[in-house]
Amino acid sequence: MTISRNSDVGPVSVRAANSYDFVRFCAACCVLFSHHFDLAGFDEPQVPGYGQDFGELGVEVFFCLSGFLIFLSLQRSTDWVRFAAARALRILPNLCCALVMTSLVTLIWYRNGAHLGAHASYVADNMLLFLRGVTQLIPGVFSDAVRPSLNVPLWTLPYELWLYVSLALIVLLARPRGAAFVVLLTLTIGLAWSLADADRIRTFYVGPLEGFEIFRLGSYFLSGAVVAIIWPAIRRRATAVGFAGLLGVLLVQQLTSINSLLLSFSLALAVIGLGSSRLMAWFGRGGDASYGMYVFAWPVQQFALLVVGAFWPSLLVAFLVTVAIGYATWHGFEKRAMTYPDVIADALRARRYRLKLPTTST
Repeated sequence: MTISRNSDVGPVSVRAANSYDFVRFCAACCVLFSHHFDLAGFDEPQVPGYGQDFGELGVEVFFCLSGFLIFLSLQRSTDWVRFAAARALRILPNLCCALVMTSLVTLIWYRNGAHLGAHASYVADNMLLFLRGVTQLIPGVFSDAVRPSLNVPLWTLPYELWLYVSLALIVLLARPRGAAFVVLLTLTIGLAWSLADADRIRTFYVGPLEGFEIFRLGSYFLSGAVVAIIWPAIRRRATAVGFAGLLGVLLVQQLTSINSLLLSFSLALAVIGLGSSRLMAWFGRGGDASYGMYVFAWPVQQFALLVVGAFWPSLLVAFLVTVAIGYATWHGFEKRAMTYPDVIADALRARRYRLKLPTTST
């Protein structure tokens, strides 16, 4: 919610030219709002006219925007090492922080020393979630809650990472035809999403990735990438394109009953077109809290419901605490980590250069 949530918007001067930080913040709020119903034992509310719940919409918005920004980043990138370092430094530090803090706080709260090993395994296993999937349970933790899971939203992170990797391989290896291959892959994934039997492909896995979610989230991510490809042609009319995309979303959802690339592409146009406006650009001055909110919201909500109890007051408390954590992690280390990809890339280039230098004998 992924989720992504990245540095490709650029420095503050560039980020001030659009409202994408605000879009990500709203998407994170949608996920938090929707999950609070689930955690309290209620059905998650549907977005009027959209046919899906707020959590699903929030995740889809994240993936559309990630595909767009990652493709633009790849177009500018000539260095694999820098690109990989930027992605890792955006995802891993806050993930590690959320895992450690959740494990530690629940260990103390539940006086769960009898399961100390399970708390350590929760952190270690989930640092490998991109290869193994998400570990959601620790014995003795949240067993008194409606949902005993520790952090359900983490399930989207492996999809986001592997979509980053797939897009990078296509764009960087297939140059100068990378854009054409991206469009072809988008059409293929979108067609598979439309025609596949959802129940059947839910039993099909590629590593930790479920078949249906590969097609669904892949369609939204790649739709964002396709918008990046055509962006030079539509940029000057981006707001109008955004409104057209929003209308397209409503029409597709009202007139069809199947998943389709029309839906993901329309949403991508709406998110990216409307988000390109400067209207809410001021919001980005405070930083990007969305990723911190996304990875911390679920455990914070669990505690809010346990301590406060009442639904709406606990939702308000969870929202305020989660937003505070999101901005604290952004200013505490996320923003700082974004200064290191160039340092890492330069260090590795210097090392390769030294290794290639001829040696002299004495």
